[in-house]
Amino acid sequence: MKIKMQPLAALGFAVIYSILGSGSATAEGEIGKTIVEKLTAKVAQLQGACGRDIKQYCKTVTPGEGRVIYCLQAHEDKISPKCTYELEETASTVQIAADTLKEAVIACKSEINGICGKTVPGQGRIAACLMTNKSTASKDCVDAIQRVEALAAAK
Repeated sequence: MKIKMQPLAALGFAVIYSILGSGSATAEGEIGKTIVEKLTAKVAQLQGACGRDIKQYCKTVTPGEGRVIYCLQAHEDKISPKCTYELEETASTVQIAADTLKEAVIACKSEINGICGKTVPGQGRIAACLMTNKSTASKDCVDAIQRVEALAAAK
């Protein structure tokens, strides 16, 4: 079975973290922090499930930038079923998060450039601005924000 890991490896948590951030003290900033925490937990679960496979096939690989995942992909015919399952689950989870965030950025582009245009990016400040100004946002933007909120609230 071919594992579609390119979106996960290419995405990187640094990108998600920079979009959402976790330094905002507001309730709006907590959504970003919650999503990052969920994704980080998913990666920890992946590391637990694939620990033996990583040690066996990827011990010489320098972690970061998706290199370990690419290594596991290269050995997908040899890795354990548990690791294969977790790779697929993690890829799906990260892809859903990335797609939801991308859709929100596209749907809220005019709000990001307009009412939040002077907001300094990072640490969840743009997300907090969008949440604070949700009442004046377009319907598409509000719908996208609600999908991000649902993503954060999902178990």
